[in-house]
Amino acid sequence: MPLAISALPAEAQMRQQGRPAQEPQASGSGQLSERLLLVPPAGWLEAGTSRGGNALTTHLFPPGQNAEKWNEMLTIQVMGDSKADAREHIQRIIEASRTNCEASGPSPVTEGNSNGYPVSTLTVTCTKGRQSGLGGLVAVKAIRGAQALYVVERIWRGQPFERNATAPVPPDMLKEWSQFLRGVAVCDEADPQRHPCPK
Repeated sequence: MPLAISALPAEAQMRQQGRPAQEPQASGSGQLSERLLLVPPAGWLEAGTSRGGNALTTHLFPPGQNAEKWNEMLTIQVMGDSKADAREHIQRIIEASRTNCEASGPSPVTEGNSNGYPVSTLTVTCTKGRQSGLGGLVAVKAIRGAQALYVVERIWRGQPFERNATAPVPPDMLKEWSQFLRGVAVCDEADPQRHPCPK
């Protein structure tokens, strides 16, 4: 089932499979109309949602994995900040990888448009995390909506690898990641001409 997230100007409200989660309600700002649309990978489960300032962050894990022990994770962030910039957020991810990894390899940032919204995407490899001792790969898609900045990250971690080597991620996993991220979009129920939502 699709996961739909609606953004508030200063906070966010999450709804999954048509059921409201226990998240903040609209703060007198009127009906929210934007939605982040994505279909979580089959069998993946939500492992908690946290709020910090004007951001709401949700983590999902595959079956048998959790926040303490994982190889793959999906992170969804909704930042209710009308000035938050997708490119700047991605740049912060690059800077964090340089700080936290023995060597990091960011791809060029790709910018474009999706359903009428500006989008930035990026992948970053990490040869070996300074704290975890594990290698990593993250694929990021950031969408600048009118009501919030929406950031979706697919993260893998496993055996460390050499600086000039390819991250040891199975090719079928990379293909699935690509298909998943292509399906992530934002729509606006109040503006079906410019940002149509699926029927």
